[in-house]
Amino acid sequence: MSAHYTELVAGTEALVSTLGIFAGGQGVIPELTPLMLDATSGALVVWDGAHPGQAVYVSAIAVNTASQTQAQVYKAGVLNVDALNWPEDVTTLSAKVAAFVGSGISVQPLAIV
Repeated sequence: MSAHYTELVAGTEALVSTLGIFAGGQGVIPELTPLMLDATSGALVVWDGAHPGQAVYVSAIAVNTASQTQAQVYKAGVLNVDALNWPEDVTTLSAKVAAFVGSGISVQPLAIV
């Protein structure tokens, strides 16, 4: 029997959320998107996929940054690597795991074979 939802939690650590402050003018950031801090403003932007260890949060909901700059984000927990909205050029498990090194977020597959 298959599930009709996406399983988000992939480990035993509690999932923790907090308020995130987003940079305006980024369009709609989808739910479950890795986020990093903008070096200039300190506000959240979509992780660029180019810098390991700079993804710090994951968007908990879709955020339309044209009209909303505050929303809940996940700041800690072990998430299903396949549930996140990764940049197109981030395709390997090692790159996805390295994205969050040093933050409270970890990612892994639901079933490690």
